[in-house]
Amino acid sequence: MTAEAILVAVLRLNLVASVAIALVLALRLLAARPLGARVAYWLWLVVPMAAASCFLPGPERTVIMPPAGFETVVAETERPVVDATPALEQTHAELATRSVLRPVLADVLVALWLVGSAALLTRSILSTRRLAADPSIGPALVGVLRPKLVLPADFETRFDTEERALIRAHEEVHRASGHTIVNALVELVRCASWFNPIAHFAVTRFRMDQELACDAAVIADHPSARRAYAEALLKAHVAPAYLPLGCTWTSPSARRLGDRIATLGRPPLSRRRAIVGGSTIALVGLALAYAAWAQQPERLVAQVARPEPTWTPAAEAPVGVLSHKLEGQRHDAFIERAKAGNIDLVFFGPTDTEMWSWKDRGRDVWDREFGSLKAANFGSQGTGPRSLPWRMRNGELDGYQAKLIVLLPWHPGDDATLGDRAEFTNALLPLVAEIRARQPQAKLLIMAPLPRGAGDGSLEQWRQRANWVSETLSKLADNQAIFFVDISERFFDADGSFKRETWSTGRQKPGFEIWAEELRPWLDRFVH
Repeated sequence: MTAEAILVAVLRLNLVASVAIALVLALRLLAARPLGARVAYWLWLVVPMAAASCFLPGPERTVIMPPAGFETVVAETERPVVDATPALEQTHAELATRSVLRPVLADVLVALWLVGSAALLTRSILSTRRLAADPSIGPALVGVLRPKLVLPADFETRFDTEERALIRAHEEVHRASGHTIVNALVELVRCASWFNPIAHFAVTRFRMDQELACDAAVIADHPSARRAYAEALLKAHVAPAYLPLGCTWTSPSARRLGDRIATLGRPPLSRRRAIVGGSTIALVGLALAYAAWAQQPERLVAQVARPEPTWTPAAEAPVGVLSHKLEGQRHDAFIERAKAGNIDLVFFGPTDTEMWSWKDRGRDVWDREFGSLKAANFGSQGTGPRSLPWRMRNGELDGYQAKLIVLLPWHPGDDATLGDRAEFTNALLPLVAEIRARQPQAKLLIMAPLPRGAGDGSLEQWRQRANWVSETLSKLADNQAIFFVDISERFFDADGSFKRETWSTGRQKPGFEIWAEELRPWLDRFVH
């Protein structure tokens, strides 16, 4: 989480909590008289209920996005070559200087917040130890998880037997109710909100309501001991402050002591009033939590508008789109497989890709490496810049949701010139856009051409053609949804000579072993 995000979260929490505190402060006195001190204490649950809403995901709004498209890439020769290195170096130097001389404000504020919180928490711990050592402060429970009962030195002489029993009962209510843990959490929140005066004011009122609720619980168990309880309160010294980490019998002022004595005469909490009070608190807390949640900024959830599936058989293809009858037969089989769904991994490409399905080429490797996966091979002889986009628009990308699509583009002609390069690029971009539109959830892995034919003609000519094809394909990768990989060097020796045994006519099985090996990291990353 960035410093800016931390600041926003802290400020939002304090804003929501402050509104909830203001509401509780307005309602606590109204609730105390008809419903009792215990219900008034429970009313403070509204604050964490409202604050908790800040941790819930905000409201969502779905935005339907059009299918991703790609602009036509202009041939490099049409672009002026400009050396931007000096300008970039100067810009980077200026930014580095600014980052040293002018720290980010959010980082400074977060550091200041953390230092203030740590300092106040340290002060609370030291204050607890100091107050616990003062014999005039007790009786008190000191600690958090295993609080210790601390009694003043004159406890036995200052209070009579009945008063001592009532005081011990009071502290036992604190222990049984987990008030020391509650107070520790409240103190942590106060320390984290050290810059918020409302938080400090709220803690004193919360601790007062807690003592009133504890008094009411003891009187409910000892209804005939009101006078003795009041006398025990009067015999206690007025403490200068609440015990930060613990619970103390004493009150911080004579006025608060008077409030405690005044509430002793109120009737005990009945079952009916407890139900009414609890229900009211739940409704108020949920209403405020919903209001705080609804005020969060909407989270935009983008959904790509996927085109409607179109299952067009090869017989209805426009004349000349499919290269030959065999590719049409393959297309019909592919759309039947696509209709069946249940595909996580799918291959597209020319003859090299189709040979994954040939028994004397890559079938054994396919069965071993991909047989346990939900894989489909839509490679076909004749795949080209006109046929593959049509096949994809007419069923081969519909009916399933792939995790990974492996695309091996067709081979440009041997006489590849700059014009052929631009034609190759302009034909490839709509193809990639079609994949992203119909399979937006899938990752696309584009592969560089495999060295088919590299050993049959001029190796230098093949490398020249393969280099610009790979360079063109690599520009399509964003390394988020679209990736590019070139494994062609695995088919050459260190001296640059072609390994005929890997990818020459009739010998491609070792090449498929290489291909499968290079695909394993991608399968582990996106498919498994």
